[in-house]
Amino acid sequence: MDYMEFLQQKKHSSIETGIPFKYDNPNFMDYQRHVCEFSLRRGRNADFLDTGLGKTLIELVIADNFVRHTNKPVLIITPLAVAFQFINEAEKIETICAFVR
Repeated sequence: MDYMEFLQQKKHSSIETGIPFKYDNPNFMDYQRHVCEFSLRRGRNADFLDTGLGKTLIELVIADNFVRHTNKPVLIITPLAVAFQFINEAEKIETICAFVR
C-alpha cells in the first residue's frame, strides 16, 4: 500500500447517517429548527451555540426525535449543575415527560 492509498482510507465521509426530523417544537426559533434538523440528518454532530441560544431545548428535541424513531430511551450526560435545567426544560416536552424523574 502506498501513501496515497493510506490517506484515502483515513478520509472522513460526509455520509448522513441520522434520522429524519419529524417532531418539531412549536417554541423553536428558525435557527433552532435548522440546528436540530441538521444534527438529526447528520447523525453524529456537535452543536456549538453561544449562551442563551437554546442548546438545552435543541438537545431535548433531538433526544425526543430519537426516542420516537427507535422506541428506546436516550441517555443525556450533563454536569450536575445543569441537570436541573434539563429537567425543567424536559417538562415542557410531552413525550420526554414520561422519562423525567
